[in-house]
Amino acid sequence: MFSINQINTNVSVGSVKNSKSLGKNEFLKLLITQLENQNPLKPMDNTQFISQMAQFTSLEQTTNLANSFDNFEKDFSSTMQLQAASLVGKEVSAYSNELNVISGKSGTMSFILPKKAMTYVKIFDSKGNVIDIKKLGWIDGGKHSYVWSATNSNGVPVPDGTYTYEVDAIQEDGTQVQLEGVKSGKVSKVKFENGKIYVTVNGVDYSLSNITSISNT
Repeated sequence: MFSINQINTNVSVGSVKNSKSLGKNEFLKLLITQLENQNPLKPMDNTQFISQMAQFTSLEQTTNLANSFDNFEKDFSSTMQLQAASLVGKEVSAYSNELNVISGKSGTMSFILPKKAMTYVKIFDSKGNVIDIKKLGWIDGGKHSYVWSATNSNGVPVPDGTYTYEVDAIQEDGTQVQLEGVKSGKVSKVKFENGKIYVTVNGVDYSLSNITSISNT
């Protein structure tokens, strides 16, 4: 008598398809084949049979669990898409350290301080070079905005384009923190691409994970 553990799963038995891994249906078919072909003079040992049934039960449970996770993932994705679609027309804030200079004028930088701190702003060009540093001084905790002069550290106007900024803060106890910028605006549309959700605010796409707050106004 042969044992299921001794069967080469790459070889078809009856209607079992060639495969490098066994599904629960293939496993059951092999078990039935084993029962049909056992030696009448040396019937299957009960212990071995129970062990193989336990293997089948474990495989079935694993398969069912995997299917449950697949269904959960699909349901969760659908729910997230419906919730994201409901954001259209709502005011949101999202993390963003981009800063646009248009016609020689800079956009507004916004950031949230957790508590009072000595605050500095660093501006970087498209190559990541620091082109200006502004000391904003001691600022209380809360949301703040700053409009850059759109000039480098020598006072020379910078070309129009996209820049990035970094907010560094030193709290009263000496703790140093680095803050991300925040952009706010109304959501004009929602996009679903490659399994990810994006919202469009002021013509810029933000990942849903970058949204920090939502309001109805």
